Amino acid sequence: MARQRRPRLAIVGLGLIGGSLGLALKSAGSDYEIIGHNRHYEAAGQAMKAGAVDRAEWNLPRAVDEADVVVVAVAPRAIETVFRDIAPYLRPGTIVTDVGSTKVDVLAWAESILPSHADFVGGHPMAGKELSGIAAADAALFRGATYCIVSGTRSTARGIDTVAAIARAVGARPYFLEAAEHDSYVAAVSHVPFIAAASLVGAVSAAPGWTDMARLAAGGFRDSTRTASADVDMHTDICLTNREAIVQRLDQLLATLADVRQSVTAGDEDAIRQFFLSAKETRDQWLANRVIPPGAAAVLPMPERPGLSELLFGGLGRNRRDRDASQ
Repeated sequence: MARQRRPRLAIVGLGLIGGSLGLALKSAGSDYEIIGHNRHYEAAGQAMKAGAVDRAEWNLPRAVDEADVVVVAVAPRAIETVFRDIAPYLRPGTIVTDVGSTKVDVLAWAESILPSHADFVGGHPMAGKELSGIAAADAALFRGATYCIVSGTRSTARGIDTVAAIARAVGARPYFLEAAEHDSYVAAVSHVPFIAAASLVGAVSAAPGWTDMARLAAGGFRDSTRTASADVDMHTDICLTNREAIVQRLDQLLATLADVRQSVTAGDEDAIRQFFLSAKETRDQWLANRVIPPGAAAVLPMPERPGLSELLFGGLGRNRRDRDASQ
């Protein structure tokens, strides 16, 4: 009896997230054969040398044409181009997912570009750092992170369960939500914060005396502006693919800043104190209620039953309510 081949996973884009995903799956003892593709072949070679992929494939069609799962790990606006490039080469039943920071546009692209025989499930691990590229990849990057899973009209239970299994394998916690819901939430807790960080750097550095102020800047300034050092192209793409939600959240932030400005101008001690007290209590409660703080969870092994081979070659998954209840 012929031996069943290992399920094959192709990662398109071997930067921080794509490279970390490969390293994390390898560290978890995944039974996937991992094929890596990157526009710059040097990065693919680095990923292979680091052990993030089993094989580097410079030709994109060959990277995906025999894959059971394709993970698109490129900047948000590049996802559309990758979908167009891989669409003719996807086999029936191929599961396609992404790791992009926005989802409404990505799901629309998937439904209009990918073939009907492909199974698309959106993904977004809430993990990262200000460094970018394969050199910054880290097998522990996803430990304890929330891994957003966003389904669409092309998603099947098998595809959703496979992406959820990958998330658990790298130590993350799957979280199921709708595309518009996702984009609104991440605009608030991820996108506006890096805009605020860059704005603070821009405002302070443009002011007279920045050279002297820079000598005084210490931990508070460093921590508040950390994300201003992250990938510029990635941040640009995020702003352009999540405009509506970001503008709405920016308006909320600007309204809050206007209130604080008014309180400070008036010397309203009670209002100023309440502003800081409310923020402190909210943040302290958020920290205390986090189920798995980043870095606290060990990488989980790939589940044996149902196995990835079963998920990929015929096993159907549970419904959303059952998946949510199991978290």
